[in-house]
Amino acid sequence: LWPGSGSIIRMVKLTEDMIVARTRVSDLAGVKKLNCWGADIDDVSVLKKCHNVEMLSLSLNSIDSLSDFQHCKKLQELFLRKNHINSLRELLWLKDLGKLKNLWLAENPCSEGNENQYRQTVIHNLPQLEKLDNVAISSQERAEALRYGEGVGEADQDDRDSLADIY
Repeated sequence: LWPGSGSIIRMVKLTEDMIVARTRVSDLAGVKKLNCWGADIDDVSVLKKCHNVEMLSLSLNSIDSLSDFQHCKKLQELFLRKNHINSLRELLWLKDLGKLKNLWLAENPCSEGNENQYRQTVIHNLPQLEKLDNVAISSQERAEALRYGEGVGEADQDDRDSLADIY
């Protein structure tokens, strides 16, 4: 119970057992695709062990940070619609994922407001994307995003390390 609220706060951690049950792969390094949408998951730190995962479907959960995805270097598709990503600054964690081609981040707090500015900012910071929120990125849109989109800030390694300590 949350003090004074009378409501129950459910925290769900994605575990090795959950991954094995859903993928039938006993070694996390062997997981290529994982579908855990709608499970109220808020902790995906176990993904640090999924080095070879290529597709993650984690929409309709309670994820509030993209930091744990930085370890998934082979990730090509990431579906995070309807989570709790508040800031586009979280995109910094995805910058080194050169194989990431498809990102679905719509219906998170960070995507609210000016849709054009949101798309330009995401594409500017993740220029390798081919599709954002189930909409293909045209060469014209990419050129405009690289020119007009906002950088979300360049964190040096010390910044990333201290951010990682928080999570």
